[in-house]
Amino acid sequence: MMEVNHQNIVRFIGFCSNTEHKRIQHGVPGGYIYAEARERILCFEYISNGSLDKYITDELRGLEWDTRYNIIKGICDGLEYLHMKKHIIHMDLKPANVLLDNHMVAKITDFGLARMDGNSHTTNQVFTLGYCAPEYLLGGRMSVKSDVYSLGVIIIELVMGRRGTPDINNVLRRWRHRWGKSANGTPFRYQQIAKLVEIGLRCQEDDPYKRPFISEIIRDIKELESTDREISNTNESRR
Repeated sequence: MMEVNHQNIVRFIGFCSNTEHKRIQHGVPGGYIYAEARERILCFEYISNGSLDKYITDELRGLEWDTRYNIIKGICDGLEYLHMKKHIIHMDLKPANVLLDNHMVAKITDFGLARMDGNSHTTNQVFTLGYCAPEYLLGGRMSVKSDVYSLGVIIIELVMGRRGTPDINNVLRRWRHRWGKSANGTPFRYQQIAKLVEIGLRCQEDDPYKRPFISEIIRDIKELESTDREISNTNESRR
């Protein structure tokens, strides 16, 4: 993880090591040996706003939509870097492992279970229920598509404040209620919500082969933004 360098990944600073000699009782009463006790501490950049799980709320309160959207994009960009550039599977992606800086930029952290991508792995590590892909629960197999499953859970949770299968009409209605008659409720924001719900559900397909790769998710998000820019430019030229 020392070579990972991306704005949406917590930066590794260095590590320190300390060795102490401790007296340990051994054998007969009163018998002792001295053993080396080594401690290594990893140091990462300080992220001021804590973890994402503290900011998960429903549509009617908490973080504004644009902040939620940018957090989702940041997690996607960080995951794309891990999967496509570094060939790393995070293996424990969840809101508690996403930190937010003072600009609310998402940064993925905690690589204690991460593995290099060899297409798939079999493991007996313990993962967080609710964010763990079914292929791990059923057979202990993990791959980049397992990270995508976890991403899908996070996306839905950020959009509507809880895990589960969303009713898109109800989600849009609640955001519409929050925005009321304000200028925040633009058609593009409703498109963003609908698209991210669609992506989140695709990511949570039981069959990992039916889930998109992170590069496909990034492409879909960019296409949506590109369409909005084209419409905005057209409207501007007509004025």
